[in-house]
Amino acid sequence: MSESGAGNPIVTALIVLLLVGGGWHFFRHYDIQGLDQVSVAAKPRETAGTEAEGEPPRQLASYRDPLLKGVPGISADGTGRNGGDLGGPATRGTKSAAGRFSNLKIASWALDGLGPTKLSREVVMANLIRVIQQFDIVAVQQVGVTERDIIPRLVNALNEDKPQFDFVIGSPTGPGDRPERMAFIFDTARVEVDRTQTYEVSDPLNALTYDPLVAWFRAAEPPPDRAWTFTLVNVRIDLGRATEEVRRLPELLASIRRDGRGEDDVVLAGLFQADAATLLSTLSSSPIAAAVTGHPTDVRGRQQSSNLLVDRHRTTEFLGRGGVFDFLRAYNLDIADAEAVSGQLPIYGEFTVTEVGEF
Repeated sequence: MSESGAGNPIVTALIVLLLVGGGWHFFRHYDIQGLDQVSVAAKPRETAGTEAEGEPPRQLASYRDPLLKGVPGISADGTGRNGGDLGGPATRGTKSAAGRFSNLKIASWALDGLGPTKLSREVVMANLIRVIQQFDIVAVQQVGVTERDIIPRLVNALNEDKPQFDFVIGSPTGPGDRPERMAFIFDTARVEVDRTQTYEVSDPLNALTYDPLVAWFRAAEPPPDRAWTFTLVNVRIDLGRATEEVRRLPELLASIRRDGRGEDDVVLAGLFQADAATLLSTLSSSPIAAAVTGHPTDVRGRQQSSNLLVDRHRTTEFLGRGGVFDFLRAYNLDIADAEAVSGQLPIYGEFTVTEVGEF
């Protein structure tokens, strides 16, 4: 009986299958650990996802730059008051196809008396929004003071779809019968501002009718040790005193360079009430470059009054590219609709996001 069973091919096959199946089950579910003292341990159980069963999903670590912590208007975790994560990824213009960060576009725009009347017009607001969205920072002049929330309302409208823009605003400045505000509106995904380094130039002798607004920025996307840092100065020259005030620009530039921060990159942007030739001859003691030359900066194409100025030897991040954004033609507006927004066109210059043009 036993001899016939042992020789039965069917029984032999069953024994082989049991041995193979048992070995497969053992090695699939257990590890043999150690060499001198062998031990057996169960393997982790697999799930349909990438995590082992019972473990919480892994989360990517988020970087929050300490630059703005503890600064008024910025929460302790580094988020701006409009919700933009100052250490998070950019959502527009981040990298080119070659893997490089796209250049910064810094603009200046005289808003020709921006106030509640303009903001109440839907078509004006729509055009303001789509123009500002073309740039990473816009230095704005000629903002009315009749209501304190003009710039906040504009930025809120910019942020309706995605909270991405923020602002720095100066206090009312200028003659008592025609005061104005100046401000910077910027994309928090592209640049960071240090509010502790924001100030208005003290001018007790009233050399300039409108006190310039000064802010310190840093490109947000590159690592902090490589990101370009710069001082941006918002200038508003009074038309009635233009000749006298333009002559004060070298003194203004020198005083900002001596403000104690040690920042070598100073960018002057604003309504200068003078053309590039006049500005460059006035600042001839420094190798100054203008973003706009030989092109009118008003809607009707009559004169050049806005510009962006940099020292070519100090600010090598300036790419030598800039110009006028003619929103009248870009959006196919008529003169009346364009002037309802502003009689002035925004001007801009392009800069690398890393120091000394490194990528």
